[in-house]
Amino acid sequence: MSANLVTPEWGYIGKMPAKGDFVKDGISPEFANRWHDWQQAVIAVSKEQLGDTWNDYFLTAPVWHFALDVSYMDDATYIGSMIPSVDACGRYFFFTVVRAVKGKAAQYWAQSGWTEDSQTLALSVLDDEFVFDVWHRSMQEKCELVSEVSICNEEMALLYQSPISTVFSFSTEAKQNTLLNHLIESQQRKPCFWWTEGSTHIESCMFVSTGLPSIGQFSAMLDGRWQMWSW
Repeated sequence: MSANLVTPEWGYIGKMPAKGDFVKDGISPEFANRWHDWQQAVIAVSKEQLGDTWNDYFLTAPVWHFALDVSYMDDATYIGSMIPSVDACGRYFFFTVVRAVKGKAAQYWAQSGWTEDSQTLALSVLDDEFVFDVWHRSMQEKCELVSEVSICNEEMALLYQSPISTVFSFSTEAKQNTLLNHLIESQQRKPCFWWTEGSTHIESCMFVSTGLPSIGQFSAMLDGRWQMWSW
C-alpha cells in the first residue's frame, strides 16, 4: 500500500438503487456517524427551505468532491465524492465514495486527479446494469491515482512577520505544497475543501469551509443560490 494511503481501498456510505436500505463499508465508525448525522440534517433542513422544489434540486445536484483535513477529522484526512441517490424503495439520500489518507486536505484538492476514480465509482451505482459484487471488487483496484498525490508534512520556517509582510526561510527543498498548507491554515481553521464541475443549477466552483458546511446554508450546494443562503 502506498505511503499516503491509510485504508487499502475506497469505502462507501449512503443509499444506492440496488439496495433497499442504508449501506456502508470500509470506513471508520467515527467518520460514518459524523457524516451520516450531517447528511441527515442537511436533507431535513434543505427540504424545509426549498419546499416543493427540493426533489428537482436534489436529483439534479452535481457531484461534490471533498477533502476534509485531518485537523477537523482527527484520525486522518478524508477524500471522496458525494452524489444524490435513492434506495430500492425510492427513498432519497446521498451516496458517498470515500477513503482515509495521510497528508493535508489542501494537497488532495491541488492534485485532484484521484476524483476520476471516486466519481466513476459513485456514479456507477446509478447504472441500470449495475452489479454490486463486480462494483465492489473494482473498489479494491482503484488506488493508483490516489497514490500519485505527493504529500508534504513539512512546515514553513518563519523568519520575520509584521502587519505588512511575512518572510520565510527558503531552500531548494521547499515545496509549493508546504506554502499552500501554510497559507490555508493561517486563514482557515480546520479546512475542508469542496469543489464541483457544476450541474443544471450550479456553476463549476470550489470553496473552503471550517469543518463541514453549515446545515442551514447547505441548500446553496443544491440550487447554487449562494447569496440567498447567506454564504
